[in-house]
Amino acid sequence: MSCSTELIPPRTARLGPNCSTRTRLPDGDAGRLPSAVLAVAGRAMRAAENPDEPSGLTLSRVLSRTGIWIVLHAARLIDDGAPRVAIIIEPAHPARIYPLLMAAYRLTEREQDITRLVLQGASTAQIAEELTVSTHTVQQHLKSVFDKTGVRSRRELAGRIFFTHYEPRFRDNERRVVDGRPMRGGPALG
Repeated sequence: MSCSTELIPPRTARLGPNCSTRTRLPDGDAGRLPSAVLAVAGRAMRAAENPDEPSGLTLSRVLSRTGIWIVLHAARLIDDGAPRVAIIIEPAHPARIYPLLMAAYRLTEREQDITRLVLQGASTAQIAEELTVSTHTVQQHLKSVFDKTGVRSRRELAGRIFFTHYEPRFRDNERRVVDGRPMRGGPALG
């Protein structure tokens, strides 16, 4: 379920019907918009004013206070009155945060490829074959990945990525099931 917010300058907002206090963006308090919302809204306003930009749509990913990654989508609304921005806030799908995680660890493109394959359970030989490199090269890249992520094995790497970045999403879904609410990122039951 997503939350929509309409930003009305200067720095006021009208929350949509699906918004609640559960949307825990960093530094957001009652009566004050979180800096992530203001930043994505400002980028949408600037993008809409630039005729070279393909659209006024902007996107930002933010780690919430509860450990859930959130995506903010913003677009400038076109009307005759004062400029306004619509913002949609929703839980981030794992595919949306994977590139952010790889960048946070400062992995090279090749290290990201190897990490993706390791997380999919591929062996060194399978990785070498898929990427058309030697097994020695795969091992060298893995050493670099381990150094950058602070782990010593494939198992620790998978655990670090899962428990740090994905497990909070599963815990949130567990709470939602217990509360009788629909799961996020899963099929709608009903």
